[in-house]
Amino acid sequence: MKVLRNFIDTSFGQVHYRDIGSGIPIVLLHMTPGSSLIYQECLKELGVGGFHAIAMDTMGYGDSESIGENRTIDDFADTVISLIEILKLSEVILVGLSTGSIIAAAVAINRPDLIKKLVLVEPGVFNTPDRQKKGYFGTRPDLDKDGNYLQKRWLQISKGFGGNLTLNQAHVLFLDALRSTEHQHEAYQALIHYDLLNNLNKIHMPTMLMTGKLSNRTVPISIFLDGIKHSIHREIPNAANAPPLENPIDFVENLIQWL
Repeated sequence: MKVLRNFIDTSFGQVHYRDIGSGIPIVLLHMTPGSSLIYQECLKELGVGGFHAIAMDTMGYGDSESIGENRTIDDFADTVISLIEILKLSEVILVGLSTGSIIAAAVAINRPDLIKKLVLVEPGVFNTPDRQKKGYFGTRPDLDKDGNYLQKRWLQISKGFGGNLTLNQAHVLFLDALRSTEHQHEAYQALIHYDLLNNLNKIHMPTMLMTGKLSNRTVPISIFLDGIKHSIHREIPNAANAPPLENPIDFVENLIQWL
């Protein structure tokens, strides 16, 4: 079974997504920076498992067009809602990783009629005063003729995300970071001004919280378990901050078992 790549036109611009299989719809949202490519192996497993799996490139990342600066998480959520409606999906299983988990939560809060179950992978608290003071969270590119920026960015990624990435996995994120160069900060700008913790009680559908066993996230997952009424927690072995990329087999297995 082959993963297909497609585009759709929305009022926000063109959206790129990867698509495989048929059956229960699962929409997957990636971290920032990143793209739907981090879900490539997960998509294959979900496709043969009897699901219609769709991984979307967040606007401004991968091959999706940017919606510009000074946007909100609700704006990014609206682009996901647009994809779901244009593709005529219903009772969606919505999965989000890191930044994608915050966007997924906003979709679930704003349009619960579209979402049957919610999966938040490595969720965090990003709206801290320090990050808001900086104006964005992430690294703006400082390009140079000698390519020092490339080496610096490679080291940030290959040693980051919990330090558990293989070279091939780091390479995927490195290429995604380069592709999103001028838009890399846009989702971060929205992220640092979204107060998820005080909105957790608005999530009413069954929710699974997933973390990597080797994760270095500092926010206790218990905060999310206590805040979301119908929630459970699963820990993915041999994974840190990017379980779908680091350990796609166990990630998909835990997801399907819960569904």
